[in-house]
Amino acid sequence: MQEKLTTLAEAIALVDDGNVVALQNMATQAAPMALVRELIRQEKRELGLVVLVGGMAVDWLAAAGVINRLIGAAVSMEQFGLCQQYRKAVEAGRIRVEELSETLLNARLGAGARNLPFLPSRGAIGSDLIAQNPENLKMLDDPFGGFPVVACRALIPDVALIHAHRADRYGNIQYEPTVLWPDIGIMPKAAKCVIVTAEEIVDTEVMRRHPDRTILPGFMVDALVEVPFGAHPTSFFPNYGYDSRFHREWTDVSRDDEAVSAFLDRHVLTPSTQEEYLDAAGGVATLSRIEKWEKRG
Repeated sequence: MQEKLTTLAEAIALVDDGNVVALQNMATQAAPMALVRELIRQEKRELGLVVLVGGMAVDWLAAAGVINRLIGAAVSMEQFGLCQQYRKAVEAGRIRVEELSETLLNARLGAGARNLPFLPSRGAIGSDLIAQNPENLKMLDDPFGGFPVVACRALIPDVALIHAHRADRYGNIQYEPTVLWPDIGIMPKAAKCVIVTAEEIVDTEVMRRHPDRTILPGFMVDALVEVPFGAHPTSFFPNYGYDSRFHREWTDVSRDDEAVSAFLDRHVLTPSTQEEYLDAAGGVATLSRIEKWEKRG
């Protein structure tokens, strides 16, 4: 079996300018933030981003000029507010948006994962989404005589970026059961290339104790990096909660381009390792706080 372990820099070097990149996360949850920071450090450009519900990761990528289009249902930091840099980029025309509901996006990714040209859905009937996405959504008559359906064209990202609970060195990926469990595998299964960060690398024998938690087999993974707290400042249940102070620090500066530049320099460009990044984010005190799931302001 081929080992998949590598570095963040080598993993993100697999991403080419102009690629469509699927980002596994839900707003303040489970974003592969270490990989996002490396995209910014390597100055990737003109990426298309696929997200179900994007959050701070999208805002950072917009602020750094990494993305020029987005396919997704929503972009929000939930109770922490709007993604201001993303909003400004969309309003200025620097980012083009293909809006889909979560149901439609999952259908498009599901078709890609199954090597099908499309999957049907009824989620968009009665909305403007079909008219807004004529190249990817088509009304079809049910060949069995039922109500019409929406054909959702297959979406096959060039790369999928995900963060996992554990993996072995051969790229077998495991997750603890969470609310995101049903949708975890859809993006990487649809993508041509899969890059994973994991909280820990364990022996294959440890993985075999819970085979039901293996979401991706090693042959589907192209690169793997061990990154403890790799989803920070988003949450990664049950290991740690989201860092509310960090989110508020970002929202406090996100309207001001100069303050944004200084923030990204401090937290993204200057730290050369995950340890340096965590130190800049508050170090041991911060990690202790989020491990206790403190979510007070």
